[in-house]
Amino acid sequence: MQEQSRYVSRTETADRKQLAARQISGNGTGAVGVKRPPDGQTKSSAKAAKPIKKQKKKEKDPNRIRFFDIHGRVDMPMTVIIFVLLVFGITMMFSAGHAQSWLDNEGDSYAYTVKQIIAAGIGLVGMIILCFMDYRILRREFTFLGKYHISLAHIILAVTLFMNFLCLPFGVAAEGDQKRWLKVPVFGTFQPSDFLKIGLIIFMGYYIHKNYDKIRSFWVGIAKPLMLFLVVVFIMIVIQSHMSGLLIMTAVCAVMLFVGGINLKPIIPVVVALAVIVLIGVSLSGFDYFGDRVKFMDPLSDPGDRSYQNYQSALAIGSGGIWGKGFGNSTQKYFYLPFAQNDFVYAVLCEEFGLVGGAVVILLFVIFVMRGFMIASHAEDRFGCLIATGITFHIGLQALLNIGVNLCCIPNTGISMPFFSYGGTALMLQLWEMGLLLAVSKRSKLK
Repeated sequence: MQEQSRYVSRTETADRKQLAARQISGNGTGAVGVKRPPDGQTKSSAKAAKPIKKQKKKEKDPNRIRFFDIHGRVDMPMTVIIFVLLVFGITMMFSAGHAQSWLDNEGDSYAYTVKQIIAAGIGLVGMIILCFMDYRILRREFTFLGKYHISLAHIILAVTLFMNFLCLPFGVAAEGDQKRWLKVPVFGTFQPSDFLKIGLIIFMGYYIHKNYDKIRSFWVGIAKPLMLFLVVVFIMIVIQSHMSGLLIMTAVCAVMLFVGGINLKPIIPVVVALAVIVLIGVSLSGFDYFGDRVKFMDPLSDPGDRSYQNYQSALAIGSGGIWGKGFGNSTQKYFYLPFAQNDFVYAVLCEEFGLVGGAVVILLFVIFVMRGFMIASHAEDRFGCLIATGITFHIGLQALLNIGVNLCCIPNTGISMPFFSYGGTALMLQLWEMGLLLAVSKRSKLK
């Protein structure tokens, strides 16, 4: 009996070991290696319940440069400011220019306004397209002829420089014989220097971004940009006699180089050399033209002839008082103030809305500049920072200079007011600049 019980215990022990092995390998099916479906499931349902291995999706590289980038949100405060300036500007251009439009267009007081609205529509379409474009595509280099590297920034600068050189043989002369315009069939005339401003901003942003490690050297940071500047000086002074355009482009490029981190020690001798170059260029272009602008800046110096426009501008601003005469009630725009719809919209605005209206416009541009620099300071990369800086400074400086001309604080050299002055090409290009600025804001780390 003892032997039998000992045999049974051994058998039970063996059975238990075998059962445990089957449970581990076969999940309790009674056959090793065969899985048994849980209670209440058939074999087919068990196969359906079998966990499927998830395939890892290839993550998109956020730093990959694409032509269009639909991700991200534009900066809404900047967008609101742009539209406020645009709507207010077109409204004031209509008020300041409907009398001149009636005279120039056979009794059609709305001709200038319609053209401005069409230009604004084209500009808004371009602004939206550029807003959804990855601005970094402008600095991306492509291989040319197997060994040369060229970017869209090079192409844009070359095209805009060529357009300005065309002013020498084909330029249309205006008052003062300055060939600053090119005539295009159907579309009319346009000023190629407006395109050059954008071309310089884009190229300088690319140049500083690419050579940032060497930008403090004299050759890279000062000498090479100076060579480009000499070409621009030749175009602006010798060909077009466009001192105000030269001043704006020089200031914008200087600010971008400063933000890029150039070495400031050799700046003084370079500035002296540039001053000499500018004086030589002015003398070649005709010193009387620029000298008259400075000499007759005072409205009372020759109110019947040379300083007539400045005198009428001062009368318009002074007669507006604090609150103004009311929208559309300006008297100086009725053929007293020449080109009221172009460079002297601000004077008509002050006459109709007074000191308060003039201060509001200045405040709008101040907010624009502050928000633009905020976008630049929070840009994702150095190229975006430089592009936003150049565009913001360009618009702010041009508005400041135009207001200074209207207030008789600086010489009258034909500086238009962004978003306000009549000029379809200028308004269209300014809106395109806003598209680039908003494209930078999409990738900026703004709250």
